[in-house]
Amino acid sequence: MRRCSVEVFSGGWDRVCDDEMEDTMKKGMIPEAVEQMAQQIQDAGEETRQIFQQIQGRVEGFDWTGEDRDRFVSEFSDALGQLTQQVADQAGELSQRATQNAAAQREASS
Repeated sequence: MRRCSVEVFSGGWDRVCDDEMEDTMKKGMIPEAVEQMAQQIQDAGEETRQIFQQIQGRVEGFDWTGEDRDRFVSEFSDALGQLTQQVADQAGELSQRATQNAAAQREASS
């Protein structure tokens, strides 16, 4: 697909076409690179979950008593825990989709 535009210069105007867009659109997927990226995404999601669990253990184990502590621990675990779970789940889904796309590309190329 060739995209052209009109650009105005001090001395008039000119039609400029972007042939790079066409070249970019023709490049195919490298399945191995996508699979490597998928693994990195999966690992990042799991690492996020592990870091949260480590910090949660520290928050819950902190030498502090009272209603403020209970509220803080609850808010930390509930709010941040849910967000962490969402990040890990979404990373897993994206990783799986990338892996499926790489498999589809291999099949289409063979």
